[in-house]
Amino acid sequence: MKHTLGRLMGYLGKHKLGLVLVIIFIIINSVAMVGSVAFLSPIINNYILPGDFSGLARELTLLGSIFLLGSVSSYVYARIMVHIAQKSIHEIRSDLFNKMQKLSIKYFDSHTHGDLMSLYTNDIESISEALNNSVTNVIASSLSFIGVIVMMIVINPILTLITLSILGVMILLMKKIGKQSGRYFGMQQMRMANLNGYIEEMIEGQKVVKVFCHEEKAIEQFEKLNEELREASTGAQTFAGSMMPLMGNVSHINFAINCCLGAVFTIAGILNLGTLIAYLQYVRQVSQPVTQVSQQMNVIIAALAGAERIFKVLDEEPEVDNGTVTLAKVTVKEDGRLEEADHYTGHWAWNKNGELVELKGDVKFDNVVFGYNEEKTIL
Repeated sequence: MKHTLGRLMGYLGKHKLGLVLVIIFIIINSVAMVGSVAFLSPIINNYILPGDFSGLARELTLLGSIFLLGSVSSYVYARIMVHIAQKSIHEIRSDLFNKMQKLSIKYFDSHTHGDLMSLYTNDIESISEALNNSVTNVIASSLSFIGVIVMMIVINPILTLITLSILGVMILLMKKIGKQSGRYFGMQQMRMANLNGYIEEMIEGQKVVKVFCHEEKAIEQFEKLNEELREASTGAQTFAGSMMPLMGNVSHINFAINCCLGAVFTIAGILNLGTLIAYLQYVRQVSQPVTQVSQQMNVIIAALAGAERIFKVLDEEPEVDNGTVTLAKVTVKEDGRLEEADHYTGHWAWNKNGELVELKGDVKFDNVVFGYNEEKTIL
């Protein structure tokens, strides 16, 4: 998976300027989101609690400006990323198509049309979805996570340590579930391609199926492939669907613990009310990146499974073109040697590594075995 991810990121890396702009605007957005919460403490402590609203309008205007800056930055980096993602998808699709033009006939005989078409539909669509949204969401979530942790440490290191321990549990759960989910998503992509290939083959050969009364066998094989896809899809969606509720529940437990301890600290005079409210808002924010990443993991894993299938095709050895074969008129000497002639002699030969080989109409089939691939012999 790491190798596949590296190759996939290589396509994005071709658009360095766009990526730099995306990262800059993501940083601006993250700073705005983290910094806006810091304004809550002075607003509550200096204006709301004392009942002095003389400077409140100014503070709220500044806070609104920060939110606006964050929203604009989010819009800009999302638009830029869509352009980069679609250019990368265009390059992947072109590379895949160009590669297929160079593959041998044997490759197409050993892979169904539906399997190959699945590369251009299901697999590339999965990659497109991940590049359009998931990449930027993961980067933005990571930067926000770092910023929020820093601000929490500044406010209260003890409460932050408790939060980090709970976040560690969340990350371990996400890693464990993601590993299982990734295995099933890979199986799902492969079995979907197998089913598509079989459907395409049956529809294309429907007349043959009818002539040989093969309908029951065709249905039986279809049910088998369909059931295999159902099992893989159920496993993938079960693990993927359980991640978000699990992360959300642990996040709520984390918030509840911090509320209780924060109230104790406030009563003891360690924290004031404005600082506590700002800290609890950070507690909510620190769980969001982990939850968002867990949501995007399903999309990313499906994209990596599709990319792995595509890169497998791109790594196939192309068929070697040995050029054209030109026949030459030859004469056969008494000792059997061949010499080129400038007139018609009734004998033809071609040049093989500097040696003339006579063309003979002698075709023999001995111990013939036929199969579209080595694992499955047909004749």
